Amino acid sequence: MELIVTEKPKVANKIAYILGEGRIIRKSYNRVSYYEIEKDGKKIIIAPAVGHLFSLTEKNKSYEYPIFDIEWVPNYKISKSADYTKNYLLLLESLSQEADEFTSACDYDIEGSLIGGNVFFQVYKKGNGKRMKFSSLTPIDIKSAYENKEELDYGNINAGEARHILDWYYGINLSRALMSALKQAKGFRIMSIGRVQGPALNILAELERSIKNFIPTPYWEVYIVVKGIKFMHEEERFTDEDKAKKAFDNTREKALVDKKEVKEHEMWPLPPYDLTSLQIDAYRLFKFSPSRTLEIAQSLYENSLISYPRTSSQKLPFKLGLTKIIEKLSKNESYKKETEKIIQNKWFKPVEGRKDDPAHPAIHPTGVDEKKTKEEEKLYDLIVRRFLACFAPKAKKELVSVVLDSNGEKYNASGSRMIEKGWIEFYEKYYSGKDNILPEFNKGEEEKVEDKRRARKETTPPRRYTAASIISELEKRSLGTKATRATILDRLYERNYIAGSSIEVTEFGLAVDEILKKYAPDILDEELTIRIEQEMELIQDSKKKKEEVVEEGKKILEKVLKNWKKNEGAIGNELSEALKTTENEQNMVGDCDKCDGKLKIINLKFGKKFIGCTNYPECKNAYPLPTGAFVKPTDKKCNKCGKPMVFLIKGRKRYSFCIDINCPSKKEWRSKNEKNK
Repeated sequence: MELIVTEKPKVANKIAYILGEGRIIRKSYNRVSYYEIEKDGKKIIIAPAVGHLFSLTEKNKSYEYPIFDIEWVPNYKISKSADYTKNYLLLLESLSQEADEFTSACDYDIEGSLIGGNVFFQVYKKGNGKRMKFSSLTPIDIKSAYENKEELDYGNINAGEARHILDWYYGINLSRALMSALKQAKGFRIMSIGRVQGPALNILAELERSIKNFIPTPYWEVYIVVKGIKFMHEEERFTDEDKAKKAFDNTREKALVDKKEVKEHEMWPLPPYDLTSLQIDAYRLFKFSPSRTLEIAQSLYENSLISYPRTSSQKLPFKLGLTKIIEKLSKNESYKKETEKIIQNKWFKPVEGRKDDPAHPAIHPTGVDEKKTKEEEKLYDLIVRRFLACFAPKAKKELVSVVLDSNGEKYNASGSRMIEKGWIEFYEKYYSGKDNILPEFNKGEEEKVEDKRRARKETTPPRRYTAASIISELEKRSLGTKATRATILDRLYERNYIAGSSIEVTEFGLAVDEILKKYAPDILDEELTIRIEQEMELIQDSKKKKEEVVEEGKKILEKVLKNWKKNEGAIGNELSEALKTTENEQNMVGDCDKCDGKLKIINLKFGKKFIGCTNYPECKNAYPLPTGAFVKPTDKKCNKCGKPMVFLIKGRKRYSFCIDINCPSKKEWRSKNEKNK
């Protein structure tokens, strides 16, 4: 009997159905479903894991640091929240006793390989394992993966184990070090920092400091308006006001068309999506967070609608059967027009990008059509249209530039218009470019200057990162992996190091970064993290041993923690002060309407809270708040009474309300509730 282990239950069902060609026996063990099929006279069992069934933990439980004595233990023995994994593990233990062969059909990446590898080493414990490699859950891919099984991918498994060990070493020890220092200052807060989390926080913190320290410098713009079009002076930005004034005064009521240039510009189709570029576009178009985009893409993959999403590739190899995928998509009414155009013109060679991934191709549709949620439909349509656009011809734009001369002062304007849509016709609903058509200008003709202006402006600070742009930045710097970057960002939000969709680093986040820079600079060192990632690749290629890489990382950490312990008291005091500052800032509601103080949320015991004045006891102005609710300030004022609004979360209730219980808006709310009773 052969045991095939998949990463998720839904994938087990798909693989069983495909390999069994519909003839499957569904069985159950402690309410966990698994499948039995027969192929070429052999009994095959397809059974699921449910993600990671094992985690690393200390051999001897403690709250100290540094800790390096760790082992793999079933998840359900570590955390009550992982109880659901117990029956999956018991099932695999039972089946492993009967099995003569083991095959891992988990996702083909480091995490998937480690999930399958842990089942093989911790549960199966015999013989040699095999590996199925596939990029989509389609019959062609799955049958080919089964018929062409390889040896178990020990390189990936070892690299995954090394990454987990180092991430545990760094994450647990540094997080404990932070909390231990805060405890010395009589404070407590769940804190964390990690091997990639540190450099990511530092990138955001350095930008935040440059924004806070930014000193605007003045500059002047001079422009004229001709035929309703704004022509900017060729200087663009004058740093000398006198020069700007001289150009303005020198400009007359007429301007000569000094130069006109018209040229065609070809626009190549955008390459197919890799995970990062998909996350960027999904955030831009739908405001899906990077982690949400990955969740939706994973669901589409598990339903056989798209290929494996955790890829850094922008390549579409011909062996994927691209022509057949396009033909399948042509049966979907939403894509009929585009696919028929591709088929009629035999446009079957896609444009590809530079990025590659040895494990998986670019994200692409499989041609399978199933029911989708609204969010899945949005992301699927984006992926399909990007895929189809890759096969279409280049678009062409006409670019026009005009130079006007008014008494020796030169002014420029440019315009563009699409003359051949090409691939944009396939991707138009997501294309952000627009035509900017200039009126007719002929060289040598004189035109009337309808208006002229001189404007004083100031330079602006650099723009903050968004969730999507910081993911892209981490990729550019080779920090983290395609699968972990979104999780790292989520963790920074959870720890209150950062806030907002336009990411702002809190005072607490800045303090953590400053303290790490002062007492543990290695943790913020991008080069150290990149070097470890490069060594992971060497492990994957069996060019370096995992033990060697783990030992190197451990030595660096031991040195960092030794220095940290010497300075725990000072570190704790700095963290405590920063925490107080951040909590004060985040609880500020607005100006007090009775004095010159500020209104802030005051937290009491047992979930009780209220809004009070910072000038208490001189000012006893106060407003009640619901017990046990999460309440945070907003920047909005009530449109009835002008007092601050706050946002409340209590159970499933989520709403904004005015802090004044006597506000007219409360009467309207009560009357609506009475009507609904």
